[in-house]
Amino acid sequence: MKDFLKKTSPYVMFAAAWTLIFAAILLGERVPAQISLVLFTLGGVLMGFGAVGIALSRIRLSPEQQKEYERSETDERNVTIREKAAMSSWYWTLYMLWAVFMVAEIFVGVLWGVAISVVIVLHCAFYMVNIHRWNKKL
Repeated sequence: MKDFLKKTSPYVMFAAAWTLIFAAILLGERVPAQISLVLFTLGGVLMGFGAVGIALSRIRLSPEQQKEYERSETDERNVTIREKAAMSSWYWTLYMLWAVFMVAEIFVGVLWGVAISVVIVLHCAFYMVNIHRWNKKL
């Protein structure tokens, strides 16, 4: 059953994406702009996940390539490189989020500033959770 869901879920997501986008187009002016935006956004997200899932399901590796891939996933050097890249990306995205926060505070107002600050706090919380999780594994 799990294998069946793994194989079919990208196609279901892709079909649902087109359904949501088509519904947003058909509803047009009959619904508020926010609902239309939500339909388009969910459709775009589902289309992205579905298309990537379909593309990845089409990739076939030989047994030698699969062994090399598994070996590279657990190689200490590659793990260290991924950890360094994750730390670097965390710092850069944090700076980027703070820049957006400041721009929103200056030009837009309080509501977007509060929303962006919540995102920044969640970003930091996820980082701390991942540090704790990886420290337990090592």
